[in-house]
Amino acid sequence: MKEFIPRPDAKEKSFHGLLVIGGLAGIIEGTARYGFTLHTAFPGMLLTLLGAFLGGFTGFFLKDLFRTLRGMKPYRGVNNDGWLLGGFMGTLVGTIFQVAISPDGTGLIIGSMIGAYIGAACGAMPDEFVTPILSRMEERSSGRP
Repeated sequence: MKEFIPRPDAKEKSFHGLLVIGGLAGIIEGTARYGFTLHTAFPGMLLTLLGAFLGGFTGFFLKDLFRTLRGMKPYRGVNNDGWLLGGFMGTLVGTIFQVAISPDGTGLIIGSMIGAYIGAACGAMPDEFVTPILSRMEERSSGRP
């Protein structure tokens, strides 16, 4: 069965982690407002993913703008590992930060959205360096469990 299902790479793990954190933030915020509820998980996931996408778009736009102003060719991202990894870490940090500053536990989706936006925008800047680093890390640990 291992041959049919490949192991997820860092980008897929970050995407799934981003959705899980957004969904948990939605469930916790919905539970704080309406009692225990699960129907707020999907809006939390969707809004967090939207924040990460807009952050990645903003980061790539600013990166292309700065490269064009310096006379270089625009960067065409192929793998997009950087903004997804940055979006995941931003979502995690933004949600934890919102939990720390919120007196009643609400606003977690806003924290995850803003964290995903900032993380993805910052992760898009070094995007061309992230994929080679990840591939070298995978080569070095290919024989280990």
